[in-house]
Amino acid sequence: MPEIIFLTFFIFFLALIYDIYKNRNVRFRTISLVPEKTGLSSKVDTLSLLHLSDMHFCGSTACIIQALEKLRERKWDFIFITGDLIDSDSGIKPAAEALVGLKASGGKYAVLGNHDYLQFKSENIFQWFQILFGAPFKNHNPKFCRENNIDALISALGKKGVCVLKNQCVSGEMADGTRYQIFGIDDPSTDRDVPALLYNQVDDGALRIVLIHSPQRLSALRPLKPDLVLCGHTHGGQIRIPFWGALTTASDAKRKASSGMVYMEGFQVHISPGMGAGHIFPFRILVPPELTEIIIEKKPAAGLNYK
Repeated sequence: MPEIIFLTFFIFFLALIYDIYKNRNVRFRTISLVPEKTGLSSKVDTLSLLHLSDMHFCGSTACIIQALEKLRERKWDFIFITGDLIDSDSGIKPAAEALVGLKASGGKYAVLGNHDYLQFKSENIFQWFQILFGAPFKNHNPKFCRENNIDALISALGKKGVCVLKNQCVSGEMADGTRYQIFGIDDPSTDRDVPALLYNQVDDGALRIVLIHSPQRLSALRPLKPDLVLCGHTHGGQIRIPFWGALTTASDAKRKASSGMVYMEGFQVHISPGMGAGHIFPFRILVPPELTEIIIEKKPAAGLNYK
């Protein structure tokens, strides 16, 4: 009997190590969806979006850079980044450089996350545990974090063609006549979100997409009438337990709906599982990193089609 128990734990340990190793590689996933109202012009049937999130650059992050380099021959209508591009100021330059080769005819837009604003740092193992277990409860203890140079990050991204939105809206019209509005809400996990500033800017005839880092307080987005909400932050739980779901989502997302296309507050919400993990706990268990292509279709279809 002891031998069987030992063998079981040994096999489990090997499987765990293999899963952690495998999850270093970022997968590419395509999702097709049909919102109730797409706002798409009669001249076009689809709109292509690339959704990136939670890259957590702190210096060079080879696996993420390699995944993005593979996309440089592709082109989308829009590229959206929903926060946590960096973990520290050392990630500003590689994050901006990694995004420069990505192409989008309608533009590249980003919002900021808690790790963009704050660098979490421990001086000993006890502080590391306090940060790790305090994170799900938004425990941003000042003695464990310092402010990143957010102006430098925004400037570096802007020079590479990425527009950062902080409780701001961008409206426009594509060549085919499709009107669109991109609402960028600042980070709710550090209480910087003020969507009320944008309530009087809603164009009912446009395709309306909301970017927000964390799926928190989404009820405040109702006056924006979003066709689609994009967010990240959860890392898909980062650790998932079979039949149980994510250990925590550190947000309003449910444990068994911690990533992918979900409904929250009556909206279609895509929660990116993210591409990185962060330097505090740089591992994923049963949650592969991902960058996601979303194809919005005008023609009617039943539900969502996952490819």
